[in-house]
Order: sequence, then structure tokens, then C-alpha cells
Amino acid sequence: MTTITFTAEGKLERDKVIVDLNGTEIRVGLLGSDNPTPEEFCLASAISCLILTVYYIAREKGVVINSIEGYIEGKMDTNGFQGSKEVPPGLLEVNYELIVESEDSRISEILKEAEERCPMRDTLTRSVKVNINWKIKS
Repeated sequence: MTTITFTAEGKLERDKVIVDLNGTEIRVGLLGSDNPTPEEFCLASAISCLILTVYYIAREKGVVINSIEGYIEGKMDTNGFQGSKEVPPGLLEVNYELIVESEDSRISEILKEAEERCPMRDTLTRSVKVNINWKIKS
């Protein structure tokens, strides 16, 4: 088994979080701010992961892809974030729409395999163990 660890660091700066991803600084904000939200970054990660997984598998199998582009949306009821116990605080549904251009007859197999092998699609659809370790300074 080969395990890779991904990391990110974040620090609150007024009403946004400055996140360091491998030396690249990203600003993440609340809904309604001028900065992308955590949910938008989640969706960006999900669509880019699926597109890159298709590309990777196609390259593995020698299938030429002329282009891939897509759209993703996530639906969230803000009442959950605002404290309602009847509604989960996170995304309730994620919908992808992708357009793949390829003349290779094996492309449908590639797309099916990409859905199965895409790490972010798997992460969104499977229960993941999450550990939070709070340290309080006075």
C-alpha cells in the first residue's frame, strides 16, 4: 500500500481564511463575500479531479481525448449552517455535467472507469474518518 498525505494550512484574517496549498496562497471567504467559499473550492476540486482522472485513464489506455469541459453545481440549504437541526449544514446534492470530445470507441469505458477511480467523487460519496484536535491558547 502506498499512502500519500495531502496538507493545507489556514489562518483567519478578518472575515476570510488565508490557505497555503503547497506554497500557493488562496483566500477563502464566507457566502456573500468577494472570495470563493469552501463549498466552491470543494466543487472546483471535484470537477477538476474527475476531468483529470478521465485524462489520466485515457492516457494509460492510449485513448485520445480532444477536449473535456464541464459544469458542476452543489445545492445547500443555508438553514443548516445557521443552526437548524432539521437540515445538514453541508452540501445536499452535487451535479456534474461534462462534455468529452473523442473519436475513440473506448471512450465510454474510460468515462465509466473514471467515475469509479476518481478520488474526489469517492470522497464525496463515502463516509470519511475525520479527526479534529483543538488546542486553546489563553
